[in-house]
Amino acid sequence: MKRQPVLEVIAVDAADAKAAEEGGADRIELVSAMSEGGLTPSYSVIEHVVSQVSIPVYVMIRPHSRSFRYSTDDIHVMTRDIRVARELGAAGIVIGALTEDTEVDLITLQLCMAEAPGLGVTFHRAIDVSASPVAVLKAISTLGTVERALTSGGKRTAPEAILELKQLQELGQALNITVMAGAGITVDGIPTLVKQTGITEIHMGSGVRYEGSFEQPINPQMVAEAKHQLLHAIQPYDLKE
Repeated sequence: MKRQPVLEVIAVDAADAKAAEEGGADRIELVSAMSEGGLTPSYSVIEHVVSQVSIPVYVMIRPHSRSFRYSTDDIHVMTRDIRVARELGAAGIVIGALTEDTEVDLITLQLCMAEAPGLGVTFHRAIDVSASPVAVLKAISTLGTVERALTSGGKRTAPEAILELKQLQELGQALNITVMAGAGITVDGIPTLVKQTGITEIHMGSGVRYEGSFEQPINPQMVAEAKHQLLHAIQPYDLKE
């Protein structure tokens, strides 16, 4: 099966999203409060961003940064946010939920998925603070609605977890779930990561911003170079397949 290269870029507003699209990004992850690891953006931001770009926009669904455990009230907020994101034209959502034992909270996910017909779904980096990323991947595969998992292989950054990411990638292929690598990926580091893990979906944030900081705008030229590196890295695989 030919593997499709995808470069996803984090955006916090329309200026970010337009710069990412200009540089050749394939998908936007729209968030707010990056200092807290990313929370759900406001409805007006979702509406504006979706209207300004033609590439898919996936909206973060995360009501607080205290943990990945959610109360009944939290779930009410999350399901409402999903409904609104869908109505505003989002292509997908980014979500994750864990139990007190840091296993996948399938009940919460099922309640949220019920509000997401037609939306793509990414399970976010809650997988990296779970008891077992492998177990998470297996569990979310049973839902039948999750397209991919965003992960750093359980380590602080993706480049530190080459072996773990390779294992998750192989498992993901068997389970028909895409594994997308993210956290700490630089433009120059893309070829090594892709070639050593087989992963072809890359998620970037500060790595394509001026000064490598979320306090600075996205640099379209860095996005373009990241996309070039990704395409070049997978070319040998495509030739074989």
